[in-house]
Amino acid sequence: MTGGRVSVRSAVGRSLLAGAAVCLVVASCSFSPTPTAHAASKAVREQGAAVFHEKGCEHCHGVDGVGTDKGPDLSGVGRRLHKPEIAKQIHDGGKQMPAFGDALTNDEVQQLVEYLAAKKKKVRKPAPVIASSKS
Repeated sequence: MTGGRVSVRSAVGRSLLAGAAVCLVVASCSFSPTPTAHAASKAVREQGAAVFHEKGCEHCHGVDGVGTDKGPDLSGVGRRLHKPEIAKQIHDGGKQMPAFGDALTNDEVQQLVEYLAAKKKKVRKPAPVIASSKS
């Protein structure tokens, strides 16, 4: 009887060990290195910047989205809004912005979302220069 117990415990131990080994192999295979994801994200953001320029977003929001009298400053929008909110604003419009869901492809909207979501820091505009009246 003692021999039967040892073999059952050994079989259970081997099963647990084999299960742990399988988990490690699966986990290591599903690991996605950060540089690849970062490079892909950077490429999509660059495409978004091109769409921002090519589709006329600069007309209202200014070059690099710093704002104009027609559209708000978007330089810190990634800090204020999450990606789904940015996508909804682009697609459906709202407030004073027209909807662009019919004018842009889904890929273009996603590229714009990635570009704008990466804008976390508010760009400080230089203070206006006041001409002095020295004589």
